Amino acid sequence: MKLEMVTMSWTFGDPIGWMVGCLVFGLFSLILGGGVYGISFRLARMGSFDESRQASRRPSIVLGGLMSIGIFSALYVASLSGFSQLEFRNGHLTIQYMLPERTMVLPFIELMRVQEEPAFKGQWRLVLTTKASGTYESVLASRTDVHKAGEFLRQQMALP
Repeated sequence: MKLEMVTMSWTFGDPIGWMVGCLVFGLFSLILGGGVYGISFRLARMGSFDESRQASRRPSIVLGGLMSIGIFSALYVASLSGFSQLEFRNGHLTIQYMLPERTMVLPFIELMRVQEEPAFKGQWRLVLTTKASGTYESVLASRTDVHKAGEFLRQQMALP
């Protein structure tokens, strides 16, 4: 099979499921951040009985915001930071990311290594390593989807 004639495409995970998950965890992180804000502001407002000055909301807002951003960032790094689609066509790999939405095109000849790595709860990642631009990881996906893509890419790498 000639490298330039083959076209293959893989989708990792469910894009609608990832967006719903992103919205749910975004809402969850906002609720927790709001809770931290409320508790810290109440505690700051209590102060001591002999204080006559008003408590500032700013430290509570910063603390609640940092909590929200921290929770959402942890979710993003753990699950959403990888590519969701991979296409092999005309000797190039096209990698598409969901969040933020962007596309990268890499020459297939730069691909040095293709690995399938277990993540958590039975999910896997496809990890692509290139000569020049580094390492690219997929979002979490089923072992079957990751294995199919990895096996095909390794076969193409072995061709003369």
